[in-house]
Amino acid sequence: MNTKKMEQDNKPFRVLLVCPNIPGMLVLPGAIGIFTTILKKAGFEVDLFDATLYEAAVSVSPTKRVDYLQARKFSYKKNLGIELKPDLISSFRARVDSFKPGLLVFSVVEDAFKQAIDLLDTVKDKDIPHIIGGVFTTAAPKQAIAYPQVKIIGLGEGEGAVLQMAQRLRDGLAFDDVPNTWVKKDDGTIIKNSIGPLVDINEVMPDYSLFEETRFYRPMGGKILKTVPLETCRGCPYQCTFCNSPMWNEFYHNKCGTIFLRRKNIDRLIEEIRYLVKEYTPELLYIIDDTFLARSIEELREFAKKYQEFKIPFWMNTRPETVTQEKIDLLKEMNCYRISIGVECGSEEFRKNKLKRFSSNKEILENMELMAKSGLVFSINNMIGFPDETRELIFETIELNRQFSGYDSFTVSIFTPYHGTKLREEAVQKGYLDPETITTHTTSSSLLRMPQLSAEDIDGLMRTFTMYVGFPKKWWSYIERAEKFTPEGNEMFNKLSKIYHDVYLAGDQFHKSKEAPNWDELVKQIL
Repeated sequence: MNTKKMEQDNKPFRVLLVCPNIPGMLVLPGAIGIFTTILKKAGFEVDLFDATLYEAAVSVSPTKRVDYLQARKFSYKKNLGIELKPDLISSFRARVDSFKPGLLVFSVVEDAFKQAIDLLDTVKDKDIPHIIGGVFTTAAPKQAIAYPQVKIIGLGEGEGAVLQMAQRLRDGLAFDDVPNTWVKKDDGTIIKNSIGPLVDINEVMPDYSLFEETRFYRPMGGKILKTVPLETCRGCPYQCTFCNSPMWNEFYHNKCGTIFLRRKNIDRLIEEIRYLVKEYTPELLYIIDDTFLARSIEELREFAKKYQEFKIPFWMNTRPETVTQEKIDLLKEMNCYRISIGVECGSEEFRKNKLKRFSSNKEILENMELMAKSGLVFSINNMIGFPDETRELIFETIELNRQFSGYDSFTVSIFTPYHGTKLREEAVQKGYLDPETITTHTTSSSLLRMPQLSAEDIDGLMRTFTMYVGFPKKWWSYIERAEKFTPEGNEMFNKLSKIYHDVYLAGDQFHKSKEAPNWDELVKQIL
């Protein structure tokens, strides 16, 4: 028998997982953890290339959130022990050269797709089989596979496609009929395979062991905490037009006649938390659900009771209409660390007709008052720059936010026209957006070209939004000057930023000044 052939047969098949991420976005991606578990269990040798800790050519989302007074100051080096690395592309090439993978698996969101293309391009001479999957390739498969570097994309959930691809390649079998994939042949024809059934999200415990230890740490509320993500459900019951979560519901309904939204059962969830605690000793669990409180009250009661075993602080995301006094009490029992609440828009009519969010301002204010009295730490999410939004509508959002109390901070995003969202389709139809546009991230300049509100106008309101909410109205003339990206505007912005930081963002979320600001004295710093 051929000895060389025997050595090849006994050699483990290698899979390199690639995480082309926006630099500084520090939450561990759940998909990588799931793929790691699945592939290791099947006997594959698995490694990871993570782009998160490499330098970016432009200011990216986490940095802008600090610059625009939406998060407390932090230093990657001083606070996180991280020095962002140079030479992303050459580092990736070196990793491929040393690891010699038989398959590259890219898990991407739209913001990182072009980075994935750059990475793939740098190793195109090696002709390594690859699969690029995620939200973007599912929402825009024709656009994704049109790139000459791209030969295989994944659509829908990736667990089955990744495992089958690796098995087929390892066993020397054809892989052009793997479900949930499109395969581009050498002659340019595309094989569009069927979509397989939904996975059981209760089956796999994620493995994050391939990530560097520093990747587990992130700033949250002024502290640096070892953080691990937790998926308690997959999918969202709501239909917001600015979000691509509803796309998954439509995709699986059309392809398979199934409901995409699934929730892990509580006992299985507790088992997963035990596992995460044992393996990673987290100081914070980051619940990645779109709307955690959308669970039934019965399930929340059961979870709260069984979570007493841990009481590990956790972060979660929800919406104002999901808040009730009983749910607040349950969150306090569980030791909830921080909540992000998506208000998004202040105009009832615009919110209902354009965004498909149907709560009234009265309901929002009542539920936010419950939060203010709760003692729980929470931030408020807003979004500006929607198609057809005007400056006046943005100030309706500002005015609604001015009525809230008890919050720790605000997050303000610029509407990002992700593929798979209804508002992207509308923006294209109205000529506000080139249909070939691929997004960057939610704090980058608006990609829309609207007659009533320019990208620069939106940028100016983005950086001053928290000031309009937090400062007295008699200061608004100064804030309006700070909207302008001129030497005078930047000087005013810097003066106002210092005051805002000292008043609202000094210390951490638990240690804030209780004294009311002396605005008459503070205004002297501006004059």
